[in-house]
Amino acid sequence: MNEQKKQNQKATLVITYNSVRNYPTGTYKTNHGPLVVYSHENTKTWGDRQAEGKLSQIMHGIFGRINPADVDKIYLYAGLYAKNGALQATKKFAGEGNKVTLVACDCDSDEKEAFARYIGAKLIWSECGGVETLGRIVSQELAK
Repeated sequence: MNEQKKQNQKATLVITYNSVRNYPTGTYKTNHGPLVVYSHENTKTWGDRQAEGKLSQIMHGIFGRINPADVDKIYLYAGLYAKNGALQATKKFAGEGNKVTLVACDCDSDEKEAFARYIGAKLIWSECGGVETLGRIVSQELAK
C-alpha cells in the first residue's frame, strides 16, 4: 500500500456503555484504517443512571478529540438504559456527515426505529446489552 493511501484511511468507531465481546477498549488495526472500540468493561447490566454516566464519559472523551472528517463509520449501541444519550449522540454524529449505524436491542423498538429513519441512520437489531452483536461487528470489520 502506498503512503498516500495509508494516510487517507479513516477510522471506524464502535461506541457502547457496555462491553464488546472479545474486544476491550482500544485501537485495532484493519486493512482500511483503525477501528477504535470505546466501551466499559462490565460484568452486569448497568442501571439507568450508571449507563447514562458511562456513555457520557465516553462521549466527553470523543467530542473534541475526534475530527469527524477522520471517521468513516460509527456503530453506536442504544439499549434500554442510556437510550436518550445514545440517540442524541447518533444524531450529532449523523449531522457531521458520518456513516452512523445504530445498534439497538428491541426495548422501545418503535422509538429507535423511527429515530434511525428520521436521521437516516442504518439500524442493526441486537440482543439486550449488545455485547455479542458488537463483538461480531468488530470481527467482521477486522476481517475486511
